[in-house]
Amino acid sequence: MTIDIQALIEQRPHLKDPLELYGRWQRFQEEAAELLPKERSAMLPDDSQAYPREKAGAIFRMFVSIFDLPGEQLAPLGQALENGKIDFMRLPLGELPEISALPATADELSMILFLLSRPYFLALRATFPLDGGQWEDGRCPLCSARPALATIVEGPQRHLHCSFCGTSGTYQFIGCPNCGTGDASKLNTIVSDGEPGFRLATCDGCHSYIKIVESSILKEMPLDLADLASLPLDLIAQGQGYERMAPNPIALKKME
Repeated sequence: MTIDIQALIEQRPHLKDPLELYGRWQRFQEEAAELLPKERSAMLPDDSQAYPREKAGAIFRMFVSIFDLPGEQLAPLGQALENGKIDFMRLPLGELPEISALPATADELSMILFLLSRPYFLALRATFPLDGGQWEDGRCPLCSARPALATIVEGPQRHLHCSFCGTSGTYQFIGCPNCGTGDASKLNTIVSDGEPGFRLATCDGCHSYIKIVESSILKEMPLDLADLASLPLDLIAQGQGYERMAPNPIALKKME
């Protein structure tokens, strides 16, 4: 039986705020999913790779309400979404739309768009399932994002996991998925006694890291919660100068 958010908060009270934020995202995901088209052809319309225009306004207003965001200040973002000016498929590549009169930094816009777009990506995965496929160049085969987490399965095989669309697939067992190096002298592992079931795979070639989740953890919680439960490992990695290349489920890449 998997653990829920409240039980995880009781176990790890220091993670109360990020876990409660994830709870808001879950609510948004559930309500947004009810508005999305179920037809395969409707997920990738010719003129826009975002929410259908007739649903975009309602989804945006729902998002602003659930996350308690300043709707008036973010109105230019809502208008751009309704007018088909935002291409969600560019987000996993680190490309942000240019939206005039929006009082947000690039990092803030990236976080907002990640949370706002994720129901789209999860619906896309349900429509075009590519789980189990090979991650060429360490990128998700569906949305081209860098991996958020890795797991080791019998074989042994290493599976990479996408935080945008949730797709999982195989990658070579040894090597950095972010830069592709297989030079063992540049690849290291960091283990923390305080985070059993998790470890860090670091790369001195590109100064990135990826968290590895043991299969025993996934019997207790889904990948999203595993990522959040192991936030202290992100702090350890980033404190040593390594960079996370993909956001976690609440849109964080840099831990303050």
